[in-house]
Amino acid sequence: AHQSLLATRMRTKELERCAEYTNTALSNAFSLEMWGGATFDVAMRFLHECPWERLESLREKTPDIPFQMLLRGANAVGYTNYPDNVVHKFCKQAHASGIDIFRVFDSLNYVDNLKLGVDAAGSAGGFVEGAMSYTGNVADPTK
Repeated sequence: AHQSLLATRMRTKELERCAEYTNTALSNAFSLEMWGGATFDVAMRFLHECPWERLESLREKTPDIPFQMLLRGANAVGYTNYPDNVVHKFCKQAHASGIDIFRVFDSLNYVDNLKLGVDAAGSAGGFVEGAMSYTGNVADPTK
């Protein structure tokens, strides 16, 4: 899908043009990685599009393949920790708008932040994949 460099360059209308073909060609795929921090942020800041409308439109045109997103635990798709209720509401809306699978991580593997994302995605009705990050030893710049 578009959780890649394409996210910063392709507008929703361009993705919509290939969505139905994608639905057929990848109908046996486990999922499409659709969304995460970069795609949400870029849609608003650079493409001046609504990330929710983008997701809903692609979900409508690609009904047969589960959509997956990367959730930054307590950061949701942002760059800072958010209150618990914000993360829960975000996941509820993401699931309602078309996300089926939430792959949840915390960049520092801080369990409390990871747990919030897992709980929020699960209570929203999504399938949850917990993920650990390998970031190296951030205290030692030689490693």
